[in-house]
Amino acid sequence: MKTKARECGWCGGGEGRKLMICTKCKLVDYCGVECQTQDWKAGHKIFCAKLPKAVKKAKEKIASFSISDYTTRHTMFMVTEAEAERGQIYEEGTAQELCYDAMEMTKGSTEKLMEILCALDTFPLSTEAWGMLGHFYQYEIDPEGFREKLSCAEALKMYDTAILCARKLNPTWSDDRSEELSWGEMGNRPYMRALLGRALCLKKTGKREEAIRQAKKLLRLNPGDNQGVRKMLCSWFIESKDTEGCTNLLRKFNTKDDASLAYTDVLLQYLRWKKDDVVENDVKLALYTAIQTNPYVPDILARVHGFDDDEDEDDEASDSNDGYYSLGGSDEAKMYAKDSRKLWKKYPDALSWMKSLKFNPEKVPAESDLINLLRSGVKLRVKCIHSKLDGSDITASTLIGTQRRNKCIGCGLPNFYWPRSLNQPHQLASDILIHNNVFGTEEHWRRTDYCDVEEVPYWEILLQFYADDEDYIGDYRDEPKSWKEDKEKERPKFESTGTLKCKECGSDAKFYALDNDSNDFYCSKSCMENFLAETEPPYLELDSETFKLRATGECSIRTIDLDHALQVARDYMPNLKYVDIFVDQHYILEEMDCSFELGEPNPNFVLSAPVLEQFLESKSADLVAFVFHLDDCCWEEVKALTNRCRAFAPLARMPNLKKLSLRNFGFDDVETITMCLNSGLESLCLDHAAIGFERVWSKSQVDALVKKLSQLSHLVSLSLSDIPITDCHLRSLLPRFHNRLRCLHLCGAFGDSTNSPLTDNGMKAIAEHCPSILTVDVDYQGKVGSSGILTLVQKCPNLLEIGACATSLTVEDVRDILNTPNNLLILAFGQIGRRPSNAENKSLQNAVVSASNGRVVICTMYGRVEMSLLPEHQANQDASIAKIDRAHEQQRDPMFCNKWDGDGWW
Repeated sequence: MKTKARECGWCGGGEGRKLMICTKCKLVDYCGVECQTQDWKAGHKIFCAKLPKAVKKAKEKIASFSISDYTTRHTMFMVTEAEAERGQIYEEGTAQELCYDAMEMTKGSTEKLMEILCALDTFPLSTEAWGMLGHFYQYEIDPEGFREKLSCAEALKMYDTAILCARKLNPTWSDDRSEELSWGEMGNRPYMRALLGRALCLKKTGKREEAIRQAKKLLRLNPGDNQGVRKMLCSWFIESKDTEGCTNLLRKFNTKDDASLAYTDVLLQYLRWKKDDVVENDVKLALYTAIQTNPYVPDILARVHGFDDDEDEDDEASDSNDGYYSLGGSDEAKMYAKDSRKLWKKYPDALSWMKSLKFNPEKVPAESDLINLLRSGVKLRVKCIHSKLDGSDITASTLIGTQRRNKCIGCGLPNFYWPRSLNQPHQLASDILIHNNVFGTEEHWRRTDYCDVEEVPYWEILLQFYADDEDYIGDYRDEPKSWKEDKEKERPKFESTGTLKCKECGSDAKFYALDNDSNDFYCSKSCMENFLAETEPPYLELDSETFKLRATGECSIRTIDLDHALQVARDYMPNLKYVDIFVDQHYILEEMDCSFELGEPNPNFVLSAPVLEQFLESKSADLVAFVFHLDDCCWEEVKALTNRCRAFAPLARMPNLKKLSLRNFGFDDVETITMCLNSGLESLCLDHAAIGFERVWSKSQVDALVKKLSQLSHLVSLSLSDIPITDCHLRSLLPRFHNRLRCLHLCGAFGDSTNSPLTDNGMKAIAEHCPSILTVDVDYQGKVGSSGILTLVQKCPNLLEIGACATSLTVEDVRDILNTPNNLLILAFGQIGRRPSNAENKSLQNAVVSASNGRVVICTMYGRVEMSLLPEHQANQDASIAKIDRAHEQQRDPMFCNKWDGDGWW
């Protein structure tokens, strides 16, 4: 890429004129004093004058850093190694939040720079703030401009300081560290981003070998490579002519899933061919693999480097796609071409070789070969004149075509259309049907004639290698492989055999255990000793009133056969009243090496609609509570297993059912939900209920749900998290409960203000119609403010718990809330203003003591606010925490409708 010519930093002019340079920063040119003055007033003053002073001040504080100067709190969740030992630094967390805000601001703006400096002032050792200053110098002042290397040199200083701060705060992060640092721990990421920025700056400033060493260290710390280091490192290896290093690196990663690695491998194999390390067929195989990751790249690479003057509307080169792209799409190809143009420019003979294979010998294969390629499932670009199946909408463009059923986009969906004519052998000169595998296309199936096919790039390469590609074995008409047949063969079916006997001693069985290969019965825990040696093994006590099966991530049992367990409970648990089920997503979602498709569960989870429905029907007169919770992201898979959740319909016909909780389930429509609801319910939870494939609730669907809920007049607890309930809905619904409601959970959608519509008016509706309420949880409802919370406390004297983690309160707001006569045990909200000072924290503590003698527990998004209380006040705080913990345990317990009750229903 050519370096941009010098230009005025204010007006953009200067071509053909003598420019003057800013003598302070030496990074910006001006065509005259007037332009310099205007830019200075517009914000260059911040960059040129304030930034160096802030950096100097922060470095002085780094040199004299002492942990005792800052506020720390201990937590074991999502922390670095050092934080687990010394505690999290409150000021560091505040600075990190400021950095997150800055990331959302306009690139290169004065506002963004001021926010970064504010973070640095809050906590001088903020690794993220120093790293963002490096990024600001490197990419946001004059990227690829006349003084790019000078900007990178300044950026390098910022990255070095970021790394210094990270290592000062985390002594085990030394330069020679060999242990991994998990990218999943958020606290590790600023350090790893700084390491990556440093490597890129070293490369830009001509220190390629040092950059390679830095990138290798980063891969050692993060072998999963969440930052994409492998892509740039492969390019750097090739630039330095280290084909062995590049080969060793590519062996660790799968090039089939990454266009960047795949095309870098093409260049690598070409260079090895020229050194006689491989034969030309190896280079062609690498090209075949690369085309399967993204078929657009060869043409765009050729055009970027001037090897091809042809243009196509589908893969037109572009200088920018805003950093977002779709895998296998033209936008991904443009991004790769832009990032790798310097590398490929050094090897024009490799591009010429690749171009020579595009149409060799003809632009279009024989008709029979074209059909074979379409039915193989390879990514095939077909430039042709085509229409809809009915002959309308005739157009000329390039399709990514296939006739292989299980490679068609949407093939696993219930409404997928498969033309029956494709089940027959193709007749020469007849219509050719092509499924266009491009996301966002309204009509995927297109019709063309062989004579209208203009180009099929690289068809000879595809024809040569597809038969040996294991991704494309089997009949082209095969549907996506189902897990059900294998499941039925592997798992033994349940058979009711009268009296059950212990697997170990033959005595009458009292326990049922879900084991890895089969489900077994035991007479006592002593006979279950080997089984109980597993980690959190699931088992049932046959005389118990509770069916409790919690398949968590810690559970060591590989397969959860819920069908078998429900059949056992149906026939051998006569006292059953309460059902409590939780299944972790790793039992349900697709594993990396499995062959089952989207929407079909992992075969390690066994559940069928008939068995579930039979169980519910058989226990309809007995069940008092039914709790079935799923982990995130499992709704489509479980929907497929439960007849679109219609298997839950018997729940509505249970005369004694008091508690129903279905969490993280997906439903086709709101009617499927309402058909499960029983008018006698006292506790209902539908948290994160998803409607349709898009999981979006329409207003009419919410209206229909609210209409049904208004008929459940006995409710004391209602939880509808992630369902867009509005103020108007509350106004119409709450009067129907006649002040019986004690717990109301209406959490919004995390990060989605559109689907979090509640406002202070909704809080006023709750206060007006539910004055005896005990819990109000409106977490992630960002439009709820301090006045709504104050109204609740004023009008609901029995209120014990408020959750509003998206609401920011000032110390004055908290004081006003606590000074209102109340029985609060816990007040949870987002944060205290922007950056609470020590004086504000002290004032907050005084408010808690003076208003409640330490009774009220204060929590923010950072956790519980630690306070230095007198023993009698600390005792009150501890008593509140114990009550809160007990209530949260009872909320999960199927025996409790109101989590604040001291007794169940027995």
